[in-house]
Amino acid sequence: MLLAAVAFVAAGARFAPQTESAPVARPSLRPALVLARYAAGLAAIKRPKVLAFQYTVEQLGLHNLEQSHRVYRSGVSERDETLVVDGYTLQYPSIRIFRNRIDRYDIVAVAPRPGPYAFVFSGLLPRAGGSAYVFKTARAAKSAFAVSEIEIDGRTFLPSVIRFRLAGNGARGSGELRYGRSEAYWLVRQAIVSARLTSGVSAHERIIWSNYQFPTSLPPSTFQPPRAVSTPSAAPTATPTPAAAPLSPN
Repeated sequence: MLLAAVAFVAAGARFAPQTESAPVARPSLRPALVLARYAAGLAAIKRPKVLAFQYTVEQLGLHNLEQSHRVYRSGVSERDETLVVDGYTLQYPSIRIFRNRIDRYDIVAVAPRPGPYAFVFSGLLPRAGGSAYVFKTARAAKSAFAVSEIEIDGRTFLPSVIRFRLAGNGARGSGELRYGRSEAYWLVRQAIVSARLTSGVSAHERIIWSNYQFPTSLPPSTFQPPRAVSTPSAAPTATPTPAAAPLSPN
């Protein structure tokens, strides 16, 4: 991934995360009740055992690239196919197979909880089809990754936006993760990060997830290493470009 040593990074106007919100409306529910429903929503959330999706990643700064991927995941097994690199569609996708793959964007793992975090109600924001309760958050223990603000969807009481700061591994920055419903599940939709390295270099990353699907199962061959493809000597071949791994919030 881009800047694996710094966890995740990004910069530039088109990648800049939205500034932390300035809510103005009064809450329709008491903040304590919102947080109680938030905790209950996270406790009851469903995770898909099998899914497929696509994502695009754009990186600027230390490395410049654009890639499109297709991913198949079953349990902790994952197949990641790189389809497009810098506008060029690969003749044969570059395929990576992962075992014991942890979903770094699992909302249950990323969302802040009372205890490790202190929550301070900030206000209510209008959102498409409803509203969002905004809380400033402060992590009790020092950490390279810390959530600084969260928007809780007023219909589901699940996190729709998680804003964070990162510091360590030679970089400081901020970003946000956006989540939404896909069928019965609450899944990541977008990640944006901006960071500045101690070397003075600014770097940027944006990932957009799309086309979520939830098959009942995937054939075992999905997670077998691909065999070498033989082609006629006259046919051009593509040298797959190493794929950029998704950024990690931890």
